[in-house]
Amino acid sequence: MQPESDKGVTLLKLARAEIAVKLGHKVDSPIEAGWLDEPGASFVTLTRYGELRGCIGTLEAHRPLGVDVRENALAAAFRDPRFMPLALAEFDDVRVEVSLLSASEPLRVASEQDALAVLRPNIDGVVFEYGHY
Repeated sequence: MQPESDKGVTLLKLARAEIAVKLGHKVDSPIEAGWLDEPGASFVTLTRYGELRGCIGTLEAHRPLGVDVRENALAAAFRDPRFMPLALAEFDDVRVEVSLLSASEPLRVASEQDALAVLRPNIDGVVFEYGHY
C-alpha cells in the first residue's frame, strides 16, 4: 500500500500531466495505481503568482478518483468560466493543488458558535444548502 504522502504526490503529478498533455507537452508514461480506480471526489485549484487561476471540483464521488482528478484538472485549466483558458506560456508558473473530499456528513448545531467549535480549519469543508441551491 502506498503511503498517504506518496498518494498526494501521485495526484499532483496526475493533474499536472493532464494539463501538460492538453497544452502539447510530452509526459512520461501514464500514472497507474489501483487506488486511482476507486470512487473519489476532488477539487483541483490552480494559482499563478499567488492568485487564483482556476478551481473546479466535484462534491460527491461518482467516478474513479483518477478520472475525477484528470477531468477536474482540465476543467480548472480550460473551462473555469471566471478565467480565459490556460495558455502554454502560463503553465510553468502555475501551482496545482488537489484536494480530496470525503463523503458529506450533516452538521447539526444550534448556533454559529457551536459550528465554529466543531469545524477544523483547513480540514473540514462546508456545503451550504438553501432551498434548491
